[in-house]
Amino acid sequence: MTPRGRRLLVVGLLIGLLAGLSVWHGTLAPNAADGRYPGPEAIATDGDAVVGDQVTVWGTVVTTDPVVIETDPRGQPVRFTLTGESVADAAVGTEIGAHGTLQSVETVTVERALIQEPWELQYLYLISFGAGLWVLGRFLRGWSLDLSTLSFQPRSSDD
Repeated sequence: MTPRGRRLLVVGLLIGLLAGLSVWHGTLAPNAADGRYPGPEAIATDGDAVVGDQVTVWGTVVTTDPVVIETDPRGQPVRFTLTGESVADAAVGTEIGAHGTLQSVETVTVERALIQEPWELQYLYLISFGAGLWVLGRFLRGWSLDLSTLSFQPRSSDD
């Protein structure tokens, strides 16, 4: 097998492995021992079975007194009332990731919460995109693709 054929085979195997692991990860069931707690989908499907258990829910704040978040795990909006000091400062429109105990199908007593302002996600994507372009530019300035062997070669100083 030629070096080019081996490289294509390795790339194909890596892409297949990535796709296979992505599908496998999607089949994992919640398991608190592994840090995978039931979320909105498990609660919407069979909430009575997880009442009293630790859960993790993400959603957008729709009201603040009490704090109510809305999420749509199966295309249907579901609302959760969050209680606890860690969510007391939430404002309407912010994203909250809350971890706590499910008291009823609609109420979570929050132990820990991550409050994310709407602009933070846009900032994350913008900075990541800019950094990716910078790294790509640096790479392309220092290396060139040799199509005959499908390998990268350092650019010579006279390029």
